[in-house]
Formats: sequence, C-alpha cells, structure tokens
Amino acid sequence: MSFPEVCCNTPPVKATYIAKGARDKIGDLECYFSGSKDSKRGILVNYDVFGFHANVIQLCDILAEMGFYVVLPDLLHGKPLTEADLGKPDVFNSFTQNAGSWAVIKQEYAKVLDHFKDNRVTAVGVAGFCWGGKMVVTALSELDGLAGGAIVHPALIENGDMAKVNAPLMVLPSQNEPDFTAEFDSMKDKPFFSDCYMERFDDMFHGFCGARGDWGNTEQAKRANDAIKLLVGFFSRILSK
Repeated sequence: MSFPEVCCNTPPVKATYIAKGARDKIGDLECYFSGSKDSKRGILVNYDVFGFHANVIQLCDILAEMGFYVVLPDLLHGKPLTEADLGKPDVFNSFTQNAGSWAVIKQEYAKVLDHFKDNRVTAVGVAGFCWGGKMVVTALSELDGLAGGAIVHPALIENGDMAKVNAPLMVLPSQNEPDFTAEFDSMKDKPFFSDCYMERFDDMFHGFCGARGDWGNTEQAKRANDAIKLLVGFFSRILSK
C-alpha cells in the first residue's frame, strides 16, 4: 500500500506542547475540536482509557494540521480510568460492561457523526487507541457511512472482529499485542482489502502513541511520529475516495 507524499511532511511530536484546538460541546458531550470545519474530511478520535491526555490532543492537532477536521469526544465524561484501576479486574470489567461498553459509546459516536453531517463533512474516518481500538472496529462493523478506521496498539480485539468490518482498516500493534495476522487476513475477500494495512511496532510498548508515551524520549517520539505519519497517509487515502 502506498501513501501520499503528505505523510512525509507530518510535523514531529513534541515533549512540551500547547494545544492549538479548543474545547466545546456537542449537546451535552464535551469535545476537543481541531482543524477547519470547512474541511470535507473528518476524523473522530477515540482516546484510550486515560481520557483527555496531552499526547492524544497533540496527535489530533497534527492530524488537523494535515487538513482534517478532527473531533476528540470526551466519551468517558471526565471519568477516565487510572493506572491503578487497570490492576483491578473488577473495576476494568465493570468499565467494559458499562461506561466503556459499545452500547454506551455508540450513542456518543452518533452525536459526533451528526455534527460532521451538520458541517457538511463528506468523508469520515475513525481512529482509536487501546480500548478505543475495540470501539473503532465495532463501529466499522455496525455503523453506516464510515470511510474507514485505524487502530493503534488496540486492546480487547477478539477472533472474528476484523472479519465483520465494512470499510478499510489500518492496524498498528505494539510488541504487547497478539499476532493479528490471521485476523487481518480474514478481510482478504472484502472489496476494500487493498486499502487495508498492518504494521507492527515490535520495538514499542502498548500505549507508546497514547497516554503512556514519553515523547520527551527520542526513540518513543520518533516511533510515535512514524505511527502518526501512517495515520495521515491512511486517512489521506481513504477520505479522498
């Protein structure tokens, strides 16, 4: 799969960062907005379980700088999980069955997708990290009108999930994720498979491109930027069809 030249010009991530976008609401849903509403290409970004982290906000701004209108909804309504919560199986299980369940999250996706329609955005993609990756794959399976999605160090992906998607998918696992080769290959018979892409970051850990990434670390920053370039290239391709 080839990528547009634009991905080669993606700005590098920074250790210290001042957000360029703004927070506002879609109804009762607080969101971070970045980029021009005049763009016809929109991206809904599904953060990881740690919520509105500076890294994901910077990532949204980079995508916006490359010409996309980006919306980062606060899907967890100011109540993200903590590192300590992840060590408590009962807390995490409750999260996936309640606040972090697709039954709840799809209602928030609908608000953002309606916002894109209201602003005459004609092509919409979704990007998700960690738990957000599961939400993106499910969205591509159940929601109409999505041009494609990308998942970065995804969590909770089950056998058969990728076979259900109805639009191109890019998969960027880290060293801590399972081998998704069989899952990825399950999409081979789909008419859009030529637009799908997978690349493993076996030198990076789960979360390097999200809240767990230390972008003051030269190697982590470089690899996060490599992943973001892939995101830019992928969305440039599928949102221009």
